[in-house]
Amino acid sequence: MFRKPAIAACALALAACQSAGDDKPVPAAPSAFVASGPAKAGYDLSQALCSGCHAISAGQISPNPLSPTFAMIANTQGLTEVTLRDFLRDSHNFPETMNFEVVEVDVDVLAAYIITLRTEDFKPPIQ
Repeated sequence: MFRKPAIAACALALAACQSAGDDKPVPAAPSAFVASGPAKAGYDLSQALCSGCHAISAGQISPNPLSPTFAMIANTQGLTEVTLRDFLRDSHNFPETMNFEVVEVDVDVLAAYIITLRTEDFKPPIQ
């Protein structure tokens, strides 16, 4: 007797949890310190171009297990923003494994964002 109202109530509760529009996952918002300037542009660019293979935010695991997370790159010992730019200019020059190139105009903003992921107590995620 109470079964139909209970089922209807559950259905309404589940419907309230549904998002409007498409079912694409909502990307994590950038941290507060990348809210503007080149680092924000680098975050936006990495979200569009890099997130298919790399984890672009701290604490994430890369979709492609062979691709290092941006946090792992940022926390490489001895890395500076200058050495990171050099790395990015040559990072995808392996056509046998990937068909992607970081173009020169993107290098500075990507480096500006990636370097923001450096932390004193970095522990790489389990890939």
